[in-house]
Amino acid sequence: MNLKIKNLTVEIENKVILKDINVDMTGGKIHALMGPNGSGKSTLAQVLMGHPQYTVVRNGQLPSIKLGKYELLNLSPDHRARLGLFLAFQNPVSVPGVTVANLLRTANAEKNSQEPRNGKKLHNPALSIIEFNEFLFKKTKNLNIAPELLRRGLNEDFSGGEKKKLEMLQAEILAPNFAVFDEIDTGLDVDALKIVSDSINHLKKQGSGILLITHYLRILKFTKPDFVYILVKGRLRQSGNYRLAETVEKHGYKRWLS
Repeated sequence: MNLKIKNLTVEIENKVILKDINVDMTGGKIHALMGPNGSGKSTLAQVLMGHPQYTVVRNGQLPSIKLGKYELLNLSPDHRARLGLFLAFQNPVSVPGVTVANLLRTANAEKNSQEPRNGKKLHNPALSIIEFNEFLFKKTKNLNIAPELLRRGLNEDFSGGEKKKLEMLQAEILAPNFAVFDEIDTGLDVDALKIVSDSINHLKKQGSGILLITHYLRILKFTKPDFVYILVKGRLRQSGNYRLAETVEKHGYKRWLS
């Protein structure tokens, strides 16, 4: 499912953060978004998900964010999520009292209640719980997440790396139509980086579109994005393939800052 952004200009407190963003991101492909600090990368991620802090400017050309055939701009964040848009946060918040396992089980049940399986909705809750627990254990093992973390409050006293792996686990469980990863590589050691990269590649093989926001080439070496975009001062300045990311690694953003 494609994610198409058209004529997107975004403000916060009358300050323009993003200006005239136009990009058509293909489903089943990895799209990398790079840019210096303060360029608007995280703002774009949050606007896609419907964060109320940001104002989409509607004068002039009509702005649009479409996931497949669905226009997202007038939809709430939860509605966007139900349509298959997923955001992995740069700084995931802690939610004491809500265990990881219960959150994932509830989210999975909500997803299955809307998606028919072989033409029929799930009708055996007990069986679905058994199936889900087996599925969750497998995904947890693949991401090298300690099983005891599933019984703790969401992100409560988790390390930075554990939080990022948990964001990845949520994406694996939900298998979104389009997943946005905002600096998922921050705080990961080399082994964890490889595990997370393998998970991103797995989502791609399943057909999920991926928007991977990052500063660094290291995660891109493992995921090999199909498309790379450079965002500087709120504007998309250039697009290309993986070689563009290598150029950034070698020369930085000087050519787009001048």
